[in-house]
Amino acid sequence: MLLKDLYYMTQIAGCGSLSRAARQLGITQSALSHAVSRLEREFSVPLLARQTGGVTLTPAGQAMVAEAQTILFHCRTMKETLAGYAQADRRNLKIGITTLHEKYVIPMLVKHYSASYPQTSITFVSAHSDELEEKVLAGALDFCIMPLPVRSPRLTIRKLFSEEILLALPASHPFAGQFPPGELTVRELALLENETFIITRKNGKFARVCLDICGSLFPPVNLIEINSLDTLYALIAKNTGVGFIPATLVRPEDLGRKIVCYRLKDLQARQTFVIARDPERELTAAAAEFIGVACGLFAGQPQTDESLAAGAVSIPSPDTQNAAEPGV
Repeated sequence: MLLKDLYYMTQIAGCGSLSRAARQLGITQSALSHAVSRLEREFSVPLLARQTGGVTLTPAGQAMVAEAQTILFHCRTMKETLAGYAQADRRNLKIGITTLHEKYVIPMLVKHYSASYPQTSITFVSAHSDELEEKVLAGALDFCIMPLPVRSPRLTIRKLFSEEILLALPASHPFAGQFPPGELTVRELALLENETFIITRKNGKFARVCLDICGSLFPPVNLIEINSLDTLYALIAKNTGVGFIPATLVRPEDLGRKIVCYRLKDLQARQTFVIARDPERELTAAAAEFIGVACGLFAGQPQTDESLAAGAVSIPSPDTQNAAEPGV
């Protein structure tokens, strides 16, 4: 039994004519007759009495139309109810973010998105990059925000921003007295060869970038491996060692008092963040809106320049005059 056949019967009852009902439904009279025949065969009773100028319902036909109206009403109610759930679900976002960066990336993006779309509920899931990729491909996340590289070829990426990585030293370090904050040449950076370097866990992407910077000049002799950027920052400020930190991690009030920071001249000391999603899964309206806001937040900013770092830390730079406003 097809719901459309029941609906056709209610229209026939209202019109009292197969031809008029067919015109109202926008189908042929033959198609309408076949629908009635299907129902009569299924229930083994005649539903219509054909007369000159039209049709009337048999007692069985009257009973069917009464039941059909109830069934169709409940179907409409169910559809409306479930549509509400579907719409609510489309306003719920699940976004992945790498554990190391959630504290610094999430507040900036949520502030701008929530101002325009306060009705959307957002759940952030923090994990290692590989786990985030698996969750996106499994449909557990709408998309994820992560640094390059992305391992899975099934994911499509959209560049979000590129952030400069700075060398950070304790403010009391003798090196800081010899070289004022600014840019360091490769030769100057090599003077730190015997220092204790503090890095995040070695299998993380940020640690690999930092080790690559050192590896291009010297293999670090002494390493302290920790799990969070906050701990890394605190250990540097406490004169435990030196290290590399993302520009957004620097607190301007600490510069010169607890730490000093240097840009690394002639080195590709940057980390690029992307939005990664599964192109085979439909992008909800809420997800598309969030991606639009996130990308728009950094729009108009050349993502290979010094603007992110210049906005985050007060270090003299020839490019500062052309940098975006702080926080962009």
